[in-house]
This record gives sequence, structure tokens and C-alpha cells, in this order.
Amino acid sequence: MIDIAIATCSYHPDLAPQDRGVIAELAELGIRATPLIWTDANTSLDQFAAVVVQSTWDSHLDPLAFISWARRVQAQTALFNPLHLLEWNLNKRYLRELEQHGVPITPTLWVATGRSVDLRREVSERGWTRFIIKPVVSAGATETHIFDLDTMELAQATLDRLVARVDLMVQPYLLAFETEGERSYVFFDGVFSHAVRRPPTLKSAPRGFDAPHQMPPIEPELQLSLQVLEKIKETPVYARVDLATNNDGVVRLQEVEIVEPCLFTSLAPGAQQRYARAIAGRLSNGPK
Repeated sequence: MIDIAIATCSYHPDLAPQDRGVIAELAELGIRATPLIWTDANTSLDQFAAVVVQSTWDSHLDPLAFISWARRVQAQTALFNPLHLLEWNLNKRYLRELEQHGVPITPTLWVATGRSVDLRREVSERGWTRFIIKPVVSAGATETHIFDLDTMELAQATLDRLVARVDLMVQPYLLAFETEGERSYVFFDGVFSHAVRRPPTLKSAPRGFDAPHQMPPIEPELQLSLQVLEKIKETPVYARVDLATNNDGVVRLQEVEIVEPCLFTSLAPGAQQRYARAIAGRLSNGPK
């Protein structure tokens, strides 16, 4: 048996339930996978041929500590996804880079830490009536806020509070989230596995459905997802490409998740096996 670790967080010590099934699939391939809480400083890596970052859903709370941990891991064993992809993907400014390479993203006002911004003027110039403020390093809608023109004073105060310590992004609120939700296209080793339709992450947002569910891929969206992956310098072991319809009716990239996404493998028949084989294929002595 080959031993690997699958990194998780303290509130999911046995991995998030949606993706736990990969452990059994890996065992079928001769790979014993052990959950590893990334913040546990006492855990030894000596026995592991690789560490797979999977459910580290608190990494955004201390990104410097997370990257420091990832560097220590990569110095001792194989790390999937690799360090440079984790570093690139942890900060949502990667969207700006992808946009420069021709990928359509939601229009975004990027606000650097400490910068003074007249939010009313910026929003009015862009014609936004509702908008979202969120940190460029975030997950699970942490410090994500929806405002409109009637709450501009609160919006300005919120931006001023946050920008004193973190970089921010301001985007129009997408009405399609309330009906269509967001579409996630999941890839293992660059190969499409399954697509999932998801309701808004922000609990206060109206939603047309309550739970994520598998959906057939929409061909133009699948092609856009593949275009996104082609712009990344190295093929990730796993990746989730999140798309949504903008207020202009155009489908655009929302995020690429290659640090710690929920991969929704329990929703798609065969997905856990495909994920396990992608991991196994990266191990020098594992099955290809």
C-alpha cells in the first residue's frame, strides 16, 4: 500500500462529507489515504508519499500560515495541487490575469489595501444599482456583502473598514444567481468529470433552488471552462471552474477553485473513482 494524506481542517477532521468517498476508491487502487488537519503542528509527514489539499476550508482565515504550511509540505513530499498553483489561486487577483488572457470575467473594481475610494462615484460610473464587496482572499462568503444605492453610506463604511487591512473587489450583483444559480464544472487531471448547479453561497441572497445538484454540461460553458484551464500554467490534479450569467446576459468566469473546493463527487456517479485515479496517476509508483 502507498500512504498519502488528504489535508483538511479542524472542523472536518475526517474530510468534508461530500468528498469522503474518495478514500475508499483510493484503497481500491492500493493507496491508503489518511485525513490530515493542516493546522496540526504535531503531525509527521514521514510516512506519506504525497499530501492532497482537499478540505482546508479555513485556509483563507490565515493565508500566510497556510502557504507556509504548504511550503513545508512540498519540501518533504509531493503536494497536490502543487505549491505554485495554490499560491496563485489563493488570491482572487488571478482573475485579473485570466481576463488579460482573454477570459471573460465579471466586471470588477479592484481596491488595494489602504486605498481611498469614492464608492458612490465608482459604482455610478459603472451603472451598478446593486453590488457586492468582498476580500480578494476569501471563501464561503466570508465578509461578502450586498449593497444597493439606498445603502451606499453603509457600503462606504464597510469598504473603509475592510480596506484598512485587506485588498477588496467590488462587483455588480448578478440577478441570475437568484434563478439560474452558479454552474460548476469539475475536472480531474484536466479531463471534464461532471457539472453541478449551485445556489448562491451568500445565505441572504434569494434562490430559485436550495441544494446543489448535478446537471448536464452546457456545451458553450464547457468550452469556456476548458479555455480557462488552458490558461493555467500546469494542469491541476483537480479544478472546479465556476461560471454564471452576468447582468448583460453573457456567461462569465466567477472563480477557478484549485485550493480547497467542494468537488461534489457524491453527486455524480463515477466521480469519486475518477478523482482517485487522478491522484494515483500523479504518484510515481501508483497505478496510471
